[in-house]
Amino acid sequence: MKRNLLWVMIFVFIHTGHSQLATARIDSIVNVQTVQNRFEGVILIAEKGEIQYHWAYGFSDEAMNQEIDVNTAFGIASITKMLTAIIILQLVGEEKLNLSDSVGELLPSLNIPSGNKITVHHLLLHISGLPNEQDYLYQNKLSPIEFVAKTLGNTKKLKNFGKFNYANIDYVLLGIIASSLENKSWKDLVKERIIKKLSLTKTGFLSKDVKPENFAYSFQFNKKGERVKDSNFYIENFNAAGCMYSTTADLLQIDQAMYGNNLLSDELKKLMYTSYPEYNYSGYSVWTYNYPFLKNAPLLMERRGGILGANSTLVRFLNSNKTLIILNNNGQFNPDSFGDMNNLKESLIMEIGK
Repeated sequence: MKRNLLWVMIFVFIHTGHSQLATARIDSIVNVQTVQNRFEGVILIAEKGEIQYHWAYGFSDEAMNQEIDVNTAFGIASITKMLTAIIILQLVGEEKLNLSDSVGELLPSLNIPSGNKITVHHLLLHISGLPNEQDYLYQNKLSPIEFVAKTLGNTKKLKNFGKFNYANIDYVLLGIIASSLENKSWKDLVKERIIKKLSLTKTGFLSKDVKPENFAYSFQFNKKGERVKDSNFYIENFNAAGCMYSTTADLLQIDQAMYGNNLLSDELKKLMYTSYPEYNYSGYSVWTYNYPFLKNAPLLMERRGGILGANSTLVRFLNSNKTLIILNNNGQFNPDSFGDMNNLKESLIMEIGK
């Protein structure tokens, strides 16, 4: 009986006077992805903060014992980085930190290679030249400082300083910097400065042994098409780079708070959204660009995340206050899909942006 539920779509559609969303076409796009690409997860579309489309489908485990609903929490992976960047920019606004401050000055005890050359700005843009970690670092629980030390290993010189390299160590270091300045853990800073401030009730931190209620455990499909659960590793080692969970509704609250001054001033948001074409159009933890596949080329801000089968995206139409959030737990959604019109995210952007 449970297995038959895989073919049942659960959705909430709310129509308001603000929206001209063609829900029939949205349903068609989603149905194709569900049937052909086996998408499971939650999709939210909003305009000016009002939910226009909220849809859930599939199961929160590989054994198909628990159905996903619109309130299910998912690991949001690197969307965590956006929250870390918000805290760093808050500290900049409070004049406790400068973007030009070097890692060597801020964290002298860590002996970061070329630490006096690497600044907060470089970390935020992933142009520090610091190396990527190895997968084995998630086999045992590590503190953020231990994570940094093991990632660096025997690194003495930087080969790619000033070049874009997407490395988790950059944001783990930013978390350590914020913690050092405020004498509080990075988690406590997120709780105080974002979660409590916005009254988020279903956003928090994952660990190997602790998951929230109604959580979508990640899994993938093997070559035989069988559902295989992901290994239970020490996800907390991602720390400020990727250890959080949330729901579509809570992410929408964060999205809407970024239109006002509750989290960041207009000046700080401008810094965050500034796009650097030479670094893959990256900004501070986000990508901001004019979407070239629509005639009006809407200005989008995007934040993506992915760890094993858990993949997510938050897309913000900055000039029209439209929002697209996709959370997935079975590895059948690729958030890095720029230009692929067969992809769920690209298809929905095209429809929302009409």
